[in-house]
Amino acid sequence: MTSVFKEKLEEKLIVEVYSEHKELLTALGFPNGPDWIRGGIGAGKILIASPLNPPPGSQFDNVVNTAVHEFVHKIIDKINADTPRWLNEGIASFEAKDNSENWIRKTVKHGIDTSEIPTFDDLDTGNDFQTFFNGNGYQFSYTMVEFIVSQFGYDNLIEFIKEPTDFAGVFGATKEQLQGQWVEYIKGNYSV
Repeated sequence: MTSVFKEKLEEKLIVEVYSEHKELLTALGFPNGPDWIRGGIGAGKILIASPLNPPPGSQFDNVVNTAVHEFVHKIIDKINADTPRWLNEGIASFEAKDNSENWIRKTVKHGIDTSEIPTFDDLDTGNDFQTFFNGNGYQFSYTMVEFIVSQFGYDNLIEFIKEPTDFAGVFGATKEQLQGQWVEYIKGNYSV
């Protein structure tokens, strides 16, 4: 990740593993948080559930890759701590591959079939992770980043992290035009 994003952390990063999900949620500051949370960042450390006791709906590999997901957040935050939620989560999910490809594919296909495809703005939920999750943010933002990397490459993605409102300068398109290109991309790659 550090070579892809041309950044590295100067300090050691601690990863804490919690055998009980409730303890993880408490450590993250969400004692009544949802079951789907597998990890997060707290007090400068990566906190994750135990892969040997994964949260409901998760498997061993999902939890292990959650550590990578959180590490990617640290790298992105070093580049620009003010990235939109969809971009930050999309990059972390795309790089970590911590969610089931089948889950992503089925959700996106359903969104295409029902014309319920969110916009970039829909998925910029700030710190409201539950709204992001409920809006299928992890699945759709994964495909948004997949689209950017496949069509524009990592150098443009890095530039966009630095300047997340400069659609024209980075992609040569308005936000709406890029949104339309992404929708065509997912229709071509996720409809089947």
